[in-house]
Amino acid sequence: MAIVYVAYDGKWENNAYVDHKLKVLMVSMDKTCLQLQMQIAKSIGIEEEASKIRMLYNANLETSKGVEIENDSDVEMYLYLVKNEEEYKKCPIIVEIEETTIQYSEGSKDSVVALYVEEEQILTTTLVQKTKKRRFQEVEETETSSSSSSVWESLKREKENMEIITKGTSIEDLKENLIFESKEDLKEVLSMIAIKKKFQYRVPKSDKKRFMARCIDEKCEWYLSVRVYKNTTMYKVCTYKNVHTCSLEFSNPDHRQASSHLISKYIQNMLGDPKVEYKTNQVISDVKRVLGVTVNYQKAWRAMQNARDEVLGPASDSYGLLPSYCHVLKKNNPGSVTKIMKDSQNRFKFLFVAYGVSIEGWKHCRPVIVVDGTFLKAKHGGILFVACAKDGNNGIFPLAFGVGESENNEAWEWFFTSLKEAIGGREELCIVSDRHLSIANAIKKVYPETHHGICMHHLKENLIKRYMVAGLHDLFFKAARAYRHSEFEKYMSEMSSLNPKIKDYLLEIGPGRWARCLYPRRRYNIQTSNIAESINSAVKEAREQPILKLLDELRKTFQNWFLERSKLAASTFYPVTTWAHKEMRDKLEKANCMEVEQLQTNTFNVKYNQKTFFVDLEKRTCTCRQFDLDEIPCSHAIAGIDKLYRNKYEYCSKWYDIMMYKNTYNGSLNPVGDKEDWNIPEDIKQEILLPPIYKPAVGSRKKQRYKSATETFKMSTKCGRCRRTGHNRKTCKFSPALHPYSKKHNTNEASTSCKAQSSPTAF
Repeated sequence: MAIVYVAYDGKWENNAYVDHKLKVLMVSMDKTCLQLQMQIAKSIGIEEEASKIRMLYNANLETSKGVEIENDSDVEMYLYLVKNEEEYKKCPIIVEIEETTIQYSEGSKDSVVALYVEEEQILTTTLVQKTKKRRFQEVEETETSSSSSSVWESLKREKENMEIITKGTSIEDLKENLIFESKEDLKEVLSMIAIKKKFQYRVPKSDKKRFMARCIDEKCEWYLSVRVYKNTTMYKVCTYKNVHTCSLEFSNPDHRQASSHLISKYIQNMLGDPKVEYKTNQVISDVKRVLGVTVNYQKAWRAMQNARDEVLGPASDSYGLLPSYCHVLKKNNPGSVTKIMKDSQNRFKFLFVAYGVSIEGWKHCRPVIVVDGTFLKAKHGGILFVACAKDGNNGIFPLAFGVGESENNEAWEWFFTSLKEAIGGREELCIVSDRHLSIANAIKKVYPETHHGICMHHLKENLIKRYMVAGLHDLFFKAARAYRHSEFEKYMSEMSSLNPKIKDYLLEIGPGRWARCLYPRRRYNIQTSNIAESINSAVKEAREQPILKLLDELRKTFQNWFLERSKLAASTFYPVTTWAHKEMRDKLEKANCMEVEQLQTNTFNVKYNQKTFFVDLEKRTCTCRQFDLDEIPCSHAIAGIDKLYRNKYEYCSKWYDIMMYKNTYNGSLNPVGDKEDWNIPEDIKQEILLPPIYKPAVGSRKKQRYKSATETFKMSTKCGRCRRTGHNRKTCKFSPALHPYSKKHNTNEASTSCKAQSSPTAF
C-alpha cells in the first residue's frame, strides 16, 4: 500500500496549483489507471460518468504543470516513486475535472446517474473459493426527454449486463459480455468447461489484445472470440457460438486441456497436512474419478509439484524468508538463539535454532546430550542436525537443531560451536552419538572437556557386520549393559571364545565409550542415540517440505510436547516423576524378599539368591552399582530403607524431583504467526539469502535411509486354517479340517493303522 495525496478544486498560477483542497488515500500497488480514477472520483465526491478526470503529478516544475498519468504504466511509475523516493513522498496527484455535456430535449431537468455499488461475494462450486462481481444499478431517475432517456438507458443496460469473473471462479458455461480479469483466468475457466462438456479446443489466435478458440474438429461450428476490454487489462467475451457438431472420434480420454497446472488446482487441498502422504498414483486415480480424464505419470507428478509450490510456496523462496522468520521467532520467544551462515555468493550454508524455553529447561535435565543427523527429502536436500536430552520423566527433551548442506567436519563443528554459545557448559557433561568421524572430530575441538560416548546400537551393527557369529548380538548387549565389572569381564570372555578378534576390536574402540560399568561419568540409562532418531521420525513427513515449513513443523511438534508435559507435571502428586516412581515400585516386590542385616546406622548387608550386597545409604552406593550409576535406589537399597522406615523418594537424584520436572517445561513455545503480520526491520528485509545450488540426482528422490546388512526382517508365517502364526496349512496341527499331507494327518493315520493291526479281527 502507498499513501497518496490528492489535490483538487484549485487553480493554476505560474505552473503552480494553489488554493486547492486535499485528500489522503491508501492505494494498493497493483491499481490500474481506471481503478485509480474510480477511487479518486469516489473520494472527492464527483460523478465519474458526467465528468472526465485528468491526473498529473510533480506540478511544481518551472516550465510545465507536471507529468500526466494516462495509463497503467504511468500509475505504476508514480506509485513506485511515492513508495521508494523520499522527495516524492508527499507529491500529490493534481486532479483536473472536465464536465461532459449531453444534449437533452426541452423539459429535461436532470440526468440519470449510475453509481458504483459495493462488491458482493458469491460462492464458487468446484474450487470452493470466493469471487467478486461488479454491477451498476440505477439509483435515481428524474424526468427527462425521450432522446436523453434512450442514451442513458443503453448505457445502463450495458453495465448491468457486465459480469467480472475473477481468479478461482467456476461457472457452468460462457456467454457474451462476460469479462475476465486476466487471460489466465479465461483459459482456466474455458479448460474446466471443455473437460466437463467432453470437448477439446485449439487456439488459432492469442496475443495481447485478443484470444480466439475453435474446436479441434475443423468441421465443428463451436467458436469463441475474446478481446481486451477498452483500455484495461481485462478481457471481454465478444462472440460465443456454443454449438458442437464435432465427431466422436475427437473425444479421447487423454484430454489436451487437462494440463498439470489445471490438475494442480484440484489436488491442492490434499497437500495441506504434511502427515498425510499423497502419492502420484493417487493423483492419477483421483483425476480419473473426478474429471474422467486419463493422465500419465509425468503429468501427474508435475501437477503434484505445482500444487505443492502453490500451497507451501516454492522451495527456493523459503530460503529468502529465513532471516525474517528467525527475527520473528526470537521476538516472540525471548532468549531464543538463531544463526544463519552464508557463503561468499550469499547462498545458504548453515542454520542453527535453539528455543529460549529449551535453553532454560536444559538446566533441569540430566547432563547428557544426544546428537544425530538425518537427510532432508526436499528439493534442495541437506541434513537436519538434532541435539536433545532426557528429562526427569525419561522423556525426550528437544535442545537445539540445525540444517546444513552435508554431514561433514565443517558442518558439525559449526553446529557444536553454536550449541556451546547457546547453552554454555555443564559439569560432568557427556555427549552420545553414533561413530560418525565428523562428530568425533568436532567434539574434540569444541568440547575437549566433555566425554564422548558411542551409541551401543550402532556399535553392535558394526560389530555384527564385521564378525558374523551366532549369539554375538546378545552377548554384546549384556556386556554393554552390565553394571558390575565382573559381569562385563564374563561376557567379554564369552565373546572372545567365539572369535578372539572380537575382544581386540572392542578394546581398541575403548570400553569406556560404550560399556556402562567403565564409563568415566554417569550416563544414566542413555546408552543409545535413539531419542535423537525419534525426533527425526516425529518430523518424517515434514522433512519433505520446504525449509520454512520444516522449521514451523518442528516448532509445532515441540510446542505440543511442552504443553502436554506441563499438564502431566501439574497432575503428578508424587515427590518424584511418574517414571521414577514406577522404577522404584517395580523393584519393591523383589526388595520384600531380601534378608537385611544392619551393620551401622546407614550401612547394610542385603542377601538375595545366595548373594550378598553391601548398601551405604549415606554415600548412596551399592555393590550392584545400580544405585551408583542410575541415582535411583536399587532393590537392595529399598530393602535397607524399609528397614529404617524412611522415605524412599528422598534417596532419588534431584533430576527426578517433580519440581525439577515442572521447571523443565515451565515456559511456553509461541508461534510466529502469519507472514502478513510480521513486522520486519528494513535491514533484515533487504538481506539477501539465496538457496543452495540444486544438483538433481539421477532417478527418484531419496526418501528412505539405506538399511545396513544386519537389519534383517523376519517374515511371520500365518496359517490359513487356524489363523495362528509360526506354521502354514500343510504343517497345521490345530485345525480339525486336516490337509491330506499334514503331519497331524500322517500321525493319526499311522496310529490308526497300528491299532488296526494289533486289534483282533471282528466277525
